[in-house]
Amino acid sequence: MAGLSHVLSVNPKITIYAPKEGFGIYGSSLPSTFYRKDDSLPEEMRYYSGKPPKIMEFGTAWPTANFQLIDQTTEIMPGITLIALISDLPGTKELKELSLAVNTPDGVVLVVGCSHPGIERIVEAATVINPKIHLVAGGFHLVVATDDAIEKIVIALKDKFRVENIAPGHCTGEPTFAALKKAFGARYIYAGLGTSLVIGPDINSNVRRGEAPALDDFAVYRKLASRED
Repeated sequence: MAGLSHVLSVNPKITIYAPKEGFGIYGSSLPSTFYRKDDSLPEEMRYYSGKPPKIMEFGTAWPTANFQLIDQTTEIMPGITLIALISDLPGTKELKELSLAVNTPDGVVLVVGCSHPGIERIVEAATVINPKIHLVAGGFHLVVATDDAIEKIVIALKDKFRVENIAPGHCTGEPTFAALKKAFGARYIYAGLGTSLVIGPDINSNVRRGEAPALDDFAVYRKLASRED
């Protein structure tokens, strides 16, 4: 979310979709009836001095931003769906996450964030929209996964769900990069910083595969990175 302030400086009213949390940084709220109260305490030791509002509204780092909080899978416009899942895995249990599924003529283009609910669960949910998965791109949350776990997931993506193209990045992990590259061959797409993916029936055309740096001139990147705005 580090770039969100810049996005809002460019377009302050842009719609931002985020998971709906009970508590969170997105300005969510809760009824004050959710917590137990004890009238025996002096008011200075009680929440809201013992007189909480009916609805407790929480702060946000972006109070004027147009957040749309999502708590279930939602088609936000024709062919574009936000898949909402909750992690039940150790370490990320109850963590909510959204993934973006775009239903194209060539199949679903699925963009995941960090895949905390499990990349298999996310892909499976996408097959409800369209069983043909054209591309999965993003972080697969396997950076510390064992070889056995990686092998199981690679097999599921390739053979069970028949994912056509794969573009892993972020928290996927180097062993998983290697395993996916071996399994998918020419259909493995490098997805590092600066990569552009041309979506179409021949997604392999005009994309880099990681043989060279993402930016030919790092001076440009350093100049942009040094700007405070």
